[in-house]
Amino acid sequence: MNNQEYLTNIKQQFTLADIKKVINSLSTKKVLVIGDTIIDEYCFVEPKGRAMKDPILSVDYVKEESYAGGILAIANHVSNFARKVKVVTLLGENLEHQDMIRKKLNPNIEVEFFEKKGAPTTRKKRYISQTRNEKLFKIEYINDAAISQELEQQLLLFLGQELPRYEVVVVGDFGHGFINENLIRLLESKASFLAVNAQTNSANFGFNYATKYQVPSFISLDGTELTHAVGERSDDYPALIKKLHAKKGFKRILLTMGRNGIIYFNDDAFTTSPSLVSKVTDIVGAGDAVFAVTSLLAAEKVPDELLAFIANCVGGIKVNIMGNKESISPEMLINFIEAGYKTVEEQEVSSYFDTVNNTLNNLNKSDISAFVQMLLETYRDDKTIYVFGNGGSSATASHFCGDLVKGVSYGLEKRFRAICLNDNLPALMAIANDISYDDIFVEQLKNFLREGDLVIGISGSGNSLNVVKALEYARGKGAKTVAICGYAGGKIKEIADLSVHAEVQDMEVSEDIHNLVMVHCVKQMLTKELKNNKVGEEYAKRVAL
Repeated sequence: MNNQEYLTNIKQQFTLADIKKVINSLSTKKVLVIGDTIIDEYCFVEPKGRAMKDPILSVDYVKEESYAGGILAIANHVSNFARKVKVVTLLGENLEHQDMIRKKLNPNIEVEFFEKKGAPTTRKKRYISQTRNEKLFKIEYINDAAISQELEQQLLLFLGQELPRYEVVVVGDFGHGFINENLIRLLESKASFLAVNAQTNSANFGFNYATKYQVPSFISLDGTELTHAVGERSDDYPALIKKLHAKKGFKRILLTMGRNGIIYFNDDAFTTSPSLVSKVTDIVGAGDAVFAVTSLLAAEKVPDELLAFIANCVGGIKVNIMGNKESISPEMLINFIEAGYKTVEEQEVSSYFDTVNNTLNNLNKSDISAFVQMLLETYRDDKTIYVFGNGGSSATASHFCGDLVKGVSYGLEKRFRAICLNDNLPALMAIANDISYDDIFVEQLKNFLREGDLVIGISGSGNSLNVVKALEYARGKGAKTVAICGYAGGKIKEIADLSVHAEVQDMEVSEDIHNLVMVHCVKQMLTKELKNNKVGEEYAKRVAL
């Protein structure tokens, strides 16, 4: 299934109003966010090349930006959706950088800082080529030693009191020495809904797997984190997820796969969602954003298909934001989905137009010419034209009859004699009620039909019984017959002397073709054949007003 088909399927399942309702429902959640603070520093430079005297890269400094990363970024994402949010995190000695951090957090976030003595507040500084938007290298200011026993006791006491007050607990475990076994056991025993993202990075490689948790309500991880958690090198992610489920009993597992999309596992069922963007600015923090929003959705127990879809939407937005410069908001999310839905709608319009055009191009043009000649022959012989159909075809029949009576005939001394058998409603209803709906056309023909008249039956399927019966009767009485049909042509194509066949497996397109050919193309061909310019002159007068 390609992206267009996927979006079409999602749009059929979930309207924009449905999605807005789900997103709005998250606002009442009380959320406790716990994890490592990281300050992301981006130093933008312009590489000049190898230094003349040293084997190193020489660059020009352009600018620097600092963003609230790690658990701070997760908290900002969460707080855009949930009104009541509290973040619990560690800072370095003397709560280094706390003033700057408070300014970077959304106003509705309450924050509780704990001090990790003898350590810096974690900073990760990336050097980026301004022109090419490529990361050159990174410097980390970090102390990832385990927290002290004293700090652990402070955290256990505080969290023991706080955890019962929140509906959702979101843990961003970056493996920098904060979340230890005793804290995990407390979180798992006290949290009503525990969402966990245990990240693998260059600082904790081999030491920070999701398997250190026992009973999280929801976990999010990427492909590398999954393979290490299971202990197998494989890209068969569904199989690995099943093994992780069997090993740990995790019930809800969200796997982010970058350009390959999302896999969501919930109660033994898999849901997949393809990536929705091709352009990528920066992948830093994308997994955190997806985790933040999907944690709330999982707690709300939204349908799996919707959770996976929104996960990809959040990721698609985030990879086009530099670092954690901005957090994902409901407005961003709705706008992204709305744009996707609009693309689907525009594609549906284009696809419909393409089908109409292809069907027109495949029409047998000689049949249309023959149809025009039959109409002219009937006109010249002073015979009558009868036209009829059901539903939309009845409207086409009435329109065509009106154009013959006025549009083609206006200004001519000799005029077309045309009757639409759909237009006498009392007769139609009486026949349908007293005899049979199958006889509404044939019974009227019995009143008027003469040898040499022209009978035109319109049926998208070609098998409408009342049209079939009328054409069979007409042929038996020596009238000329034309079938205007779609699909495979049906019975009327076999009965009629001539058929104009729109060979398409679509009723709406079939009716479009019938209307275009009969009402407009044939009308213009007739007026040209009869050299009748009167109607065109009248049109011109009105247009000039």
